[in-house]
Amino acid sequence: MLPSGGSWPCDGEIDIMEQWGNDWPTNTTTGAAHIGSCPGTSNYQSYQYQSQNGNYASDFHLYSVIWDQDYIAWYVDSIKVYQISPSSYSTIPSQHAWPFNTNDWYLILNLAITQNGPNSLTVFPSQIEVDYIKIYENTGILGCNDPQALNYNSLATVANGSCEYSVTFKVDMNNVASSFTTPEVNGTFNNWCGNCWPMQDLDGDNVWETQAAMIEGNYEFKFSADNWSIQESLSPLWSCTNGNVQYTNRTLLIDENKVICPEWELCTPTCNPIISNTSESPESKSVIYPNPSSGLFYSKGSSIKNLKIKNLLGKIVFEKDQITTGEEINLKHLPNGLYIYEYGKNRITSKLQIIK
Repeated sequence: MLPSGGSWPCDGEIDIMEQWGNDWPTNTTTGAAHIGSCPGTSNYQSYQYQSQNGNYASDFHLYSVIWDQDYIAWYVDSIKVYQISPSSYSTIPSQHAWPFNTNDWYLILNLAITQNGPNSLTVFPSQIEVDYIKIYENTGILGCNDPQALNYNSLATVANGSCEYSVTFKVDMNNVASSFTTPEVNGTFNNWCGNCWPMQDLDGDNVWETQAAMIEGNYEFKFSADNWSIQESLSPLWSCTNGNVQYTNRTLLIDENKVICPEWELCTPTCNPIISNTSESPESKSVIYPNPSSGLFYSKGSSIKNLKIKNLLGKIVFEKDQITTGEEINLKHLPNGLYIYEYGKNRITSKLQIIK
């Protein structure tokens, strides 16, 4: 998408979908939004999203954006995979402006060869097949309708995935052997910008932190220090990572205000505000067994009503209105660690442990 009569890149560019066939696997799709100064080079935010079912060229897929005032979100097969607002760009407003709220825009669909021309991996003939294009205009009031969000809009009639939440990043650096001065947070939310998100250690315990407002959605990130002088080494086999062997990053779901606080190069949280403030209810008794378990649990005694299982940060990872006696509770998808479960009208609480 480009603005009619606009100049590039200061008037913007929105890439709903791009797939690179040369030197790139076609099981990956991308999208981006370009800003910048005229004349000049572009400053962009982008994402890469891997297909869950093989090659994108083997079947039709749905690529779309929701485009609203100060907000753009990308969807692949109706799943939101990325989102940005003016706060996503570290150069706004100091260097650049957000250009996406003005002008009339038009669509371009093309199959192209890069400016460097074909190479040994280029296949001829090639083709692009488009089934349909649809454009919708929303007639409701788009916005964030979560009262817990920083940008809650009580007038919003249509939730558009634009809620912003307060996120605190913490990292325990006590096990880091390399010398460093300032840790930082880098991820898809700041275009892996190096030292633009520095952290602080105000109390001298070597647990560093920074706070940011972030749009709801899925992200990847890792901790580094001194503008990428050192960075975490993470295993793709770990539950907190994306599983990508080449680019192993931590994953992050933002759907509420939260605190992220692992030790450097580990998944297990080192701060646990839920556990530290939660004691088992006096009337609690073990209604789930075996405990601990490798992830398969069962109910015992009478049926359990309103069961909720939460991780140490208070995020609900499993819930069900009623569990019958002897019913299997499969939590094998969850990582090792301690969890809190609550149930019943009086919200009886107890602890649950997964050890694999």
